[in-house]
Amino acid sequence: MNHEIRKLRQSFGYAIQGFLACMRTERNFRIHLTAAVYVSVFAYLGGLDGTRYAVLCLCFALMMAAELLNTAIECLCDRVTTGYDEAVGRAKDIAAAAVFLCALFCVVIGGVFFLHSGALVQAVRVLTESLWKLALLLLSFPAAVWFVFFYGRRHF
Repeated sequence: MNHEIRKLRQSFGYAIQGFLACMRTERNFRIHLTAAVYVSVFAYLGGLDGTRYAVLCLCFALMMAAELLNTAIECLCDRVTTGYDEAVGRAKDIAAAAVFLCALFCVVIGGVFFLHSGALVQAVRVLTESLWKLALLLLSFPAAVWFVFFYGRRHF
């Protein structure tokens, strides 16, 4: 039993390592994480109902899972060949297309939810009526830009 628990704990550790490695090395993954945070903030401020928020969370998970799989496929393809290979290029293109398709439908779902429910208008109203919330949101942008473009790089 103890051995099985240790193996389970190791598998979670490997999953966390993979997530952190992708976050550290893949700019697009960091874009998806950042977008999920901002969409969550707007969903909260806009009073999006629980069901719609749960669907948004599924969209976040699907988007990030697609990006993780795309990264894994790219890593394997790069390991298999060092030069140009048509089949490898096609595999990478198809994996990237899967990410694009997920992103497109996540944007459509988010747009429908925010526009149809009035949550976007409500979130903007909350921000314009509460200057400290607006200031906090605006102050978060430089940190978000740093995270997306510079996190994981070593510049010291």
